[in-house]
Amino acid sequence: MNQRTDISVIVPCFNADRYLSVCLESLKAQKAPEIEMIFIDDGSTDATGAILDAFAAKEPRARVIHMPNSGVSAARNRGISMATGRYIAFVDADDALEENGLLLLYQGAVRAGAQITSANHTLFDMDKGQRVPVQIEPVLQQPSEIVKEIIHMHRIYNNIWNKLYERELFEGGLRLDEGVRIGEDALLNMQLYLRARRVVHLPEHTYVYRVHARSAMANIHGYSEAHQPMLRSMNAILLGEGIKELYFRDFLQSCVWVDEKEQGIRACMKGFNARIRPLVLDGVSEEKIPKKDAYIYRLVRRGHFPEFYTLMRVKEKITRRKWGIRR
Repeated sequence: MNQRTDISVIVPCFNADRYLSVCLESLKAQKAPEIEMIFIDDGSTDATGAILDAFAAKEPRARVIHMPNSGVSAARNRGISMATGRYIAFVDADDALEENGLLLLYQGAVRAGAQITSANHTLFDMDKGQRVPVQIEPVLQQPSEIVKEIIHMHRIYNNIWNKLYERELFEGGLRLDEGVRIGEDALLNMQLYLRARRVVHLPEHTYVYRVHARSAMANIHGYSEAHQPMLRSMNAILLGEGIKELYFRDFLQSCVWVDEKEQGIRACMKGFNARIRPLVLDGVSEEKIPKKDAYIYRLVRRGHFPEFYTLMRVKEKITRRKWGIRR
């Protein structure tokens, strides 16, 4: 193992033998900067463990930990505790890095003095053999603005992969919530961006997110119910940080969105006051609500939000403009 490690790459692995070779080859091809590869075999029952052991026997930068099956968050947390690098990166076992992907992230982080560095990625549909570049929408590079995007479930900022994190951000025991199965990476990113002083996003594509029939996100049943633990944990984080009022409108929109995505506008709004409203209002102090959000807050508090939201969505369809509650 290198005495000087720039990046600790953490790779949780569970029954990934059919996809692992591409991931391993992409990691092996990263010649710079100095990296350590930490593979966590999360109780695999296929050939994953043997493949990792054989790879580590030939790759001096790699080490393998075998643990009982505990879930991807527990595996990543184990890797975080073992990491020695200046930065931490996460790679999923069924994904891959682009050539020089880690080098581009590292150079960008050092150049900007950033504690979190993100980049664009490529979506690869393995069943169709299609590559689709995913570009970020312009976002002000301020941690507070990015937290807002994470609450809105941003397609790049929510993901834990395709980023470099300064390892010191995890000091004090900040880890993934092992009790949340969907959106746990977004919850961690919220907390990391709240801690970060400087962040940067790179235009390069440094990561390949490979979608296949066994992907976790391809097998979500009961979309709204599956996301409730994440929303409850997000609520707890916002309250714990004393900033829920600042992000009140954003949190409201996400709570509505996960319900609307599954049930449609009419059913979502019909059940809003009983199902969504209590979590949205939980712990909120009216005195701390920003003036620009006071009207929305009062609608929610008085139970009149469903009528307002339905009208706004109708306006969107008629005018083809965004009239919703997002800022």
